[in-house]
Amino acid sequence: MTPETPGAGSPQIATPSLSLSAGRLAAWGWRGLALLGFGLYLWAWWAVWKLIEPMIPDTITVDLVVRTITVEEIRHKVLDAASLLVAMIPFVLYVEAILVGWEKSSVRRILFARTESIKMDLACLAAGQTPVMRVIGKVLTFGLSAGFGVWIHDELSKAVGFNIGLGFMPDIAQVFFYFWLYTFFDYWTHRIDHTYFFWPLHRYHHSTEDFCVITSLRSHPAAFLGVFIINAPMAILGAPVSVMISVNLIVTTIGLLIHSGIDSDWGWFGKWVIQSPNHHRLHHILDYKTHGVGNFAIAPIWDHLFGTYKGEAGPELAIGVDKPLYRQGWFFFIDLFRDYWDFVKTYALFVVGKRRID
Repeated sequence: MTPETPGAGSPQIATPSLSLSAGRLAAWGWRGLALLGFGLYLWAWWAVWKLIEPMIPDTITVDLVVRTITVEEIRHKVLDAASLLVAMIPFVLYVEAILVGWEKSSVRRILFARTESIKMDLACLAAGQTPVMRVIGKVLTFGLSAGFGVWIHDELSKAVGFNIGLGFMPDIAQVFFYFWLYTFFDYWTHRIDHTYFFWPLHRYHHSTEDFCVITSLRSHPAAFLGVFIINAPMAILGAPVSVMISVNLIVTTIGLLIHSGIDSDWGWFGKWVIQSPNHHRLHHILDYKTHGVGNFAIAPIWDHLFGTYKGEAGPELAIGVDKPLYRQGWFFFIDLFRDYWDFVKTYALFVVGKRRID
């Protein structure tokens, strides 16, 4: 009898796999990298904070003509606000990665596929515009606007004979009301940013050529007036500091989301309630002279009411600034100084009557 030779006629026995699929390994791999990056991010933030904490005064007093405004417990406020920002950025990065996938996520592009534009975003964070330094500026400006607003609130309350605030409402209702008040003033300050005078500073933010979550934090260090103008009305109406901080936290989170790589218009919600990434991409359009600038508002209802709603755009739309040319990449200081000089020069030319407002 001829022994049976193993071959096509022999039964096949499946061998259990001893390893995870490549897809699952990749998924766990990027999650691990994200957690590692978050840990390094926390460590770097803590190190920077310990370095600059002794340099930060705890109290600042500003003497105005009508009132002396004192901002107290600056270090405590900076630490609280910076802690929230430290938590927000990784959270939004993670949400974006879940929605768009690892390949298109800002986390992957920041770590492994940095474009020149993303390098510039990172350089802005690393050189004088780190989350801590950014928060210090906002706390000081926020504190001054709140102090100035409280003074006006007290004077108005005395004039009318009653408290004009909304203290009778629960905090959640106040946050809702003051958020919409914030978006109204933010809409108009944003439109002012696009005018003849202030565009030389605001165009620095528009110079990005590639949306990334941290693009939201790319702003010229001299463009701080909007923080004062936007927050003062809340203080004038008597908003508690906790409510003002909550509103600013919500707005900052929205800013991170609308500069993300999420390809969505959010349906009717993005058209009327909160601006979507696709709507904001159209605002950053490169060829703005042809298509016009619009979509200024975090809350699109204001664009609809004031005739600046322009619709939406997909991720293929080119964004950026055509003139002047921005270097992108790691070295951006020359562009910062040039923009500030253009701002001063624009104002000077207008004062002497050689230029008019466009």
